Amino acid sequence: MQRESIRMFAYAISFDEIKVLLSKNYYNGISSKFYLKDLESNEHRLLHGDAGNEENGFNTYYFRTSFEVGKSYRISDAYGLTCFLDFSMLPMCKEFDEHFSYDGDDLGAFYTKSYTTFKVWAPTATSVTLKLKNEESITLYTMKRLDRGVFYTRVYSDLELYEYTYLVSNNDITTETCDPYAFSSTSNQRSSIIVDLSKCQRKTYPLPPLEKKTDAIIYELHVRDFSVDPYGELRHKGKFLAFCEEGNATMLGYKSGVDYLADLGITHVQLQPINDYATVDEDHPYELYNWGYDPAQYNVTEGSYVSDPNDGYRRINECIHMIESIHKHGMRVILDVVFNHMHDVNDNALEKTVPYYFFRRDENGNLTNGSWCGDDLNSTAYMCRKYIVAMCRRWQTLYGCDGFRMDLMGITDIDTVNLIEEQGRSLDPSFMLYGEGWNMGTLPNEQKAMIENNRKVPRVGFFNDFFRDTVRGSNQLEIKGYTSGDTYKTNDAIITMCDYGKFSSVEQSINYVECHDNATTFDKYSICNRDEGESAIRRRCELANIMVLLSMGVPFLHAGQEFFDTKHGNANSYNAGDSVNQFDWGRRDQHIENIHLIKALIKLRKENACFRYNNFDDMHEHIRINNINHRMIEYILTQDEGPYKEFRIYINPSFDIIGVDIDDDFEILHKGENERIENRHLNVQGISFAICAR
Repeated sequence: MQRESIRMFAYAISFDEIKVLLSKNYYNGISSKFYLKDLESNEHRLLHGDAGNEENGFNTYYFRTSFEVGKSYRISDAYGLTCFLDFSMLPMCKEFDEHFSYDGDDLGAFYTKSYTTFKVWAPTATSVTLKLKNEESITLYTMKRLDRGVFYTRVYSDLELYEYTYLVSNNDITTETCDPYAFSSTSNQRSSIIVDLSKCQRKTYPLPPLEKKTDAIIYELHVRDFSVDPYGELRHKGKFLAFCEEGNATMLGYKSGVDYLADLGITHVQLQPINDYATVDEDHPYELYNWGYDPAQYNVTEGSYVSDPNDGYRRINECIHMIESIHKHGMRVILDVVFNHMHDVNDNALEKTVPYYFFRRDENGNLTNGSWCGDDLNSTAYMCRKYIVAMCRRWQTLYGCDGFRMDLMGITDIDTVNLIEEQGRSLDPSFMLYGEGWNMGTLPNEQKAMIENNRKVPRVGFFNDFFRDTVRGSNQLEIKGYTSGDTYKTNDAIITMCDYGKFSSVEQSINYVECHDNATTFDKYSICNRDEGESAIRRRCELANIMVLLSMGVPFLHAGQEFFDTKHGNANSYNAGDSVNQFDWGRRDQHIENIHLIKALIKLRKENACFRYNNFDDMHEHIRINNINHRMIEYILTQDEGPYKEFRIYINPSFDIIGVDIDDDFEILHKGENERIENRHLNVQGISFAICAR
């Protein structure tokens, strides 16, 4: 029925107030009386209140009265026109959480062979029905309303692998929805699936200790991109299981797959979103491509990464096996989580079970859009915060992940982010949490988990955009940074390598020049340094990688950055397909010498504590950085233990040859093509570097 044909609406707008809208096309929108009828008890009472202002062709009336949320009521006017009392907008009332926040950890479906219990939080619903389905039948069960808006039923039967949904009714309107707490689902979120969690156990492998976060070296990767290139010789193309393959090699015999990642020396694999997202058809996964920043379900894995998205156990276990395999090879796993928005407010279980609650709205009930994605998750609401924290716990305890990267973290409030971090660390002392701390969103600034508030989230890291824009240049392709030749930024580049002022701790700085967003470094330099030729562009990329891997803070690499990966100029390839986004194993082989350099730099960082100081006092005592000729950086580090006592690192992005005096006992560990020490003198060639130690 079209809204414009309806003559009367009635909403509960607080726990003792009703708002009635009466169309001006119906008796001029005037009624002398309104009644409230309890459809359960048949009690019928006259309402007392006042008329309000006109709203979009409706006269408004406000009445103070008592009612019970979740029961069915009818409003009638003086002429006998009736409508149901709608509770759906009540979550906008500030007292809603006081009445309905639920502290139990038993929401969802929990299986035993004898019975399965179902609980769903739907406080504004007038009824909820469980719909069970197997190959032979569909059965409906009326759920009992308990305290705090929870609906419950227990079905005495072996329901393993049954599909189920909830039919959530608000009087005469019924919505079918998946379970927001389900552990598995069919493809494209048609229904949830009941599983026996005892069949979803994971193996544990000992991992190298992570004593401080600056010991981490993070490598960002997309599950599908990793294995689709035929040259990589991986069998499970685009799937979780590709990470479980061992002994793979490219056509030239170089390691591919998880063996390559382990050989590179990184400590953490950051996976772009692996929870269920909306814009890839899980039954036909190669018709469309997407990075996955459009969540459909936070509680289950993405079906296009599974060998059979309709198999309830594969959906869980293949993801578990992927993380097990990465752990087996000595690396930890960071999951990219998108708790700032969802793909479609009207087509997800959160909004369907409790309309107007899980997404921020303005005073008129309109969705806010601080994320620029159409909606903002309402993290300050008690049950939304509880849900986010519970899902983070699930990804840690069931799947075994070791940390989270929060997309658009500035949309989320500080208290929620701190709860995620505290919970994560209680489960695993090596847990890492970091995110995009951009100032965007709809919260007051003092509540946002953004970079400017880093001291309020002292254990949480932030992508250091000052590092990126200084070292590489801004996301405008034509704008240069220090390593692309803007030597006016030499002093700023010095600051980025030892940033004392931006963060409350060294560990908060996630140092990067490239991630999945925007152009690759090679593509950017191909624009802003187009006249220099590809050899010079590659050398500039090397300088940027050196600064990422040897600066103070936590280094972050994007997959392919180590071999000058290109997306052919596409600066926003989120849906551009495999040909643009795939991990190019052939290009990796083509630039194998640079891979050796990256491996050597990673090894150097791991073996020498001076590159991993995690407090400012140690940095002050052991690090000096000089600006030479307003062009070259001289980076001097000392340490009390390790194979070397002092390092001198020279980074020269200019075209000039710059000479420096070096003591005789220094040796050059790594360098550009022509650097050498002669008679205590080192000449650093143009667009080049030297790493010396003694």
